[in-house]
Amino acid sequence: MCGSQPKDVTALRRSILLLTTGCLSAMMLLAACNKENQKQPLSELDQFSAGYRALPAAAALDSFTRLSRGSLPQSTYAKYEVGNIYYAMANDTAQSRGWNDARAQALLDSAEVWLNAALAADSTFVEAYVNLGALWDDRADMPAVRAERDLRIGKARANYERALELRPQDEKARCNLGTLHKRENNLELAKKEFLTALEYNPRSALARYNLAILFATMRIYREALTEFELAVKYDPQGDIGERSRANIKIIQDLMAGEASRAGRSQ
Repeated sequence: MCGSQPKDVTALRRSILLLTTGCLSAMMLLAACNKENQKQPLSELDQFSAGYRALPAAAALDSFTRLSRGSLPQSTYAKYEVGNIYYAMANDTAQSRGWNDARAQALLDSAEVWLNAALAADSTFVEAYVNLGALWDDRADMPAVRAERDLRIGKARANYERALELRPQDEKARCNLGTLHKRENNLELAKKEFLTALEYNPRSALARYNLAILFATMRIYREALTEFELAVKYDPQGDIGERSRANIKIIQDLMAGEASRAGRSQ
């Protein structure tokens, strides 16, 4: 784990779903940016982090931990990146051992501590709110009594909403919030968030993908197909585009199956 490169965990788990025949199964989103976003000038955060993110995880963790004791705003960015690395390590561990594993839980706790430290240093740090929301969203998927699950969902929602107060156009925060609504079966609220993201950026492959998944869940297959095709158009070489192409084939098969069954019933 520590020998691998740190992952981009912005919106680490949110809302990439792969359709399978007859059902929907959740998958993890490790890279939320599409090609259009990558062409934009690097933010101050990305400029600070770029070189260190290319290091093996252990080296990056050591470098960011050291930089977290330095001057502002670099120390704030470093705390955020330490939280991201722990978050990625927690997810890697959970993939092989499950979320009940003590190490996975400890790594997730460490990620929370560092992300909160970044927010304590800068209460306007949108990216930290988004990732902290995703962390609580992950916890909401873990076995717990209903009251505890509701508390976790509330914390995830509060972090996403705070990020959107600060940056209404943030597509990751808005899509994460929409996906949270979808998982709670609030489909109209989910649709509203995805459409709002598209009002800010009609070329958002992430929002197009999430809207396609929502339409597929509602069995509105033609609209789902259209949105998947747009996701491919706006992210032709990326993860979202690749998964959209796979889902297009599945949607087409589902539509053909329904047409065949309808023909036999006549």
